Amino acid sequence: MRLTLTTLALLISALIIAQAPALIPYQAIARNAAGEPLASSSLNARFTMHDGTASGEVVWQELQTVNTSALGLFTAQLGSSVSLINVNWDVSAKFIQVELDLGNGFIDIGTQQLLSVPYALHAGSVHVDASATGDTLFVGDGSFVIIPGISEANSFTTGTTLHTCGAPNVHNPDLTYGTMTDQEGNVYKTIAIGTQVWMAENLNTSIYRNGDSIPNVHDNVTNQLDSVGLWTYYNNDSSYVCPYSKLYNWYACVDARQLCPIGWHVPSVEEFQALASFLGGASVAGGKMKSIGTIEQNTGLWYESLIPNEIPTTNSSGFSAVPAGQYSTNGNFFVNLGEISKFQTSSEFNANSTWTCYLDYLGDNMHCGQCAQCKPWCFSVRCVKD
Repeated sequence: MRLTLTTLALLISALIIAQAPALIPYQAIARNAAGEPLASSSLNARFTMHDGTASGEVVWQELQTVNTSALGLFTAQLGSSVSLINVNWDVSAKFIQVELDLGNGFIDIGTQQLLSVPYALHAGSVHVDASATGDTLFVGDGSFVIIPGISEANSFTTGTTLHTCGAPNVHNPDLTYGTMTDQEGNVYKTIAIGTQVWMAENLNTSIYRNGDSIPNVHDNVTNQLDSVGLWTYYNNDSSYVCPYSKLYNWYACVDARQLCPIGWHVPSVEEFQALASFLGGASVAGGKMKSIGTIEQNTGLWYESLIPNEIPTTNSSGFSAVPAGQYSTNGNFFVNLGEISKFQTSSEFNANSTWTCYLDYLGDNMHCGQCAQCKPWCFSVRCVKD
């Protein structure tokens, strides 16, 4: 059966307060090939946003189940399951493609241009932050306005670059960070290192790029499920989310629904190795990637190294690794908080093992190697830009 749509409205409406989603209301009438409305039907709809032209790059996509009225009318709130926040609204025209599925696969209904600029959505993508004392307003990537006479934060060069969750002593205040928003609306700092752009904070989403939920690890039994993507907080305790974020197993990292947002991906081991090479080699890269300070001195998140004459940690790259520990299924469960920052890669070592890369408190190395039987284990994830 061939389907057609009569579009009644495609309106831009967004709330830019942080707690409210940015949505595009969509309303249309579905008709069959004879022009008759598809009354009281349940349809699977796929909405795809193209950049620049009707067949341009896909910058956003969402699946929804919609129900038609007695007149064939259906409505949808675009962005209700996959956030629209990370769409770059200020460049190029945007086109919405609509496809419907009645059970025999998706049929392309047509594509139309968004005729008005979604200003509220664009405004919501601009990073705005204030200093801890409230006298400096930061707008965009590095621009700021000072309200004089309140505190030493008026000296921009001596300010502190906080983690987006508010934690201090994670990022390098002497570097300029960008921002990225994931499919759930979480905002992260990003950093350019050589030719690569990395997340400068650990991933924290609980949904895949297409909006599907990622199951949460509640116990060791759950984590034994073969080939199922899972996430957990350290110790199953949400208080660890700042600044450690979530831990993910390897299956979540290679799921076809995509763990990272559009324009980003879970790095391969080769991409981690390229990062280490740019920083002077694996033997020194770790010290340039870890957040500074120690637990013993109450200045940071890492335990002090026991190695004499170790080169001091500098976080000169801005990567800002935090020791989020890991979750294993070999009887240890949650271990190594404060001691290790271990990252999943998309690379498979063999049928039972993966490639992982990690930093630890004992030295300056970045280690990459086989993690035997580790596919169900949960580690941190850093996305890298495509």
